[in-house]
Amino acid sequence: MSMSNSLDTTFLSHTKFTELNSEVTDFFEWLQYINRILALSSCIWLHVAICSRLFIVNNFRVISDYQRLIIVQSVINIIASVFELIVNEIQTVNLDYVKIGHPFWHFSHVERVIYTISMETFSTSSQDFLMLFNLHRLFIIKKKSLVLLYSIAIPLMLIGPISDAVIAYPVILSGQDMNVFFKHGQVPLITVVIVICYVKLKKEFATNQSFSEKTRKLQEKLSCSILVQVVMLFAILVIISIIPVVILIVFGEDVYQLHAAKYTIYALVITEWYSFLSAVLIAWSIAGFFKAPSPPATIQHSDVKIFQVEPTQKRSLSIVE
Repeated sequence: MSMSNSLDTTFLSHTKFTELNSEVTDFFEWLQYINRILALSSCIWLHVAICSRLFIVNNFRVISDYQRLIIVQSVINIIASVFELIVNEIQTVNLDYVKIGHPFWHFSHVERVIYTISMETFSTSSQDFLMLFNLHRLFIIKKKSLVLLYSIAIPLMLIGPISDAVIAYPVILSGQDMNVFFKHGQVPLITVVIVICYVKLKKEFATNQSFSEKTRKLQEKLSCSILVQVVMLFAILVIISIIPVVILIVFGEDVYQLHAAKYTIYALVITEWYSFLSAVLIAWSIAGFFKAPSPPATIQHSDVKIFQVEPTQKRSLSIVE
């Protein structure tokens, strides 16, 4: 068999099937099961803490665009983590099968479709929101219409999940597996958009003298946080999808088949912590929000608000420190 035919057989014709998780049978399944609970519980806890502290600091009022975006971002991540905990995909040592659900919770066909599609949709949305966050910042600084941004962005963001749901429905219903990391196929596009926004924002803050030093530093933290999250997503794409192909091409199908199952399992265990690390980066980048607002320094400036009117500019950008 030629290498081309081998690749076709392994990656195109190979179909995984799901089976209900009636019991956790070996070390590798326990490792995935416990690791997922720890990683996603930590992620949920941190996002709840972020939202709670934002509300407490601001006396349970949302007072800026950025704070609204941060809260929406955290809510999407929480929902995605909850559905991932529910679906609980576990790669068995047999690469042909994936377990879903829990020993104490067996899904019906309808539940399998609802929970899996919901997990995919919210996981994808959490990535889209990284891109939207950066575009929102760029549109504000460039004084472009946010209505225009969202009228274009929201329909585009809905196309992917709706298309995925239509494709996934018959596949999941038949008992086949929708790969949890299928959602990383859009990472290259997200990366391009975010890098372009990063470059433009960096140039704007370097050349526009109307922004305060505090604003520059806090905006740089936001940009750095988003960029690192995208780098991590790209690393996951490489670990999950690209390295196995390289191993197959370089070392052949025999070596691949011998080590593929354990590699996949360990890769899933490591990359499961992306959601928590992403939450850590978000918390770090918005640390200024967690301090009580200082009294206004001037009539034009208030540390309570992200948007401020400064003497040199009618509309400028600031973040509470």
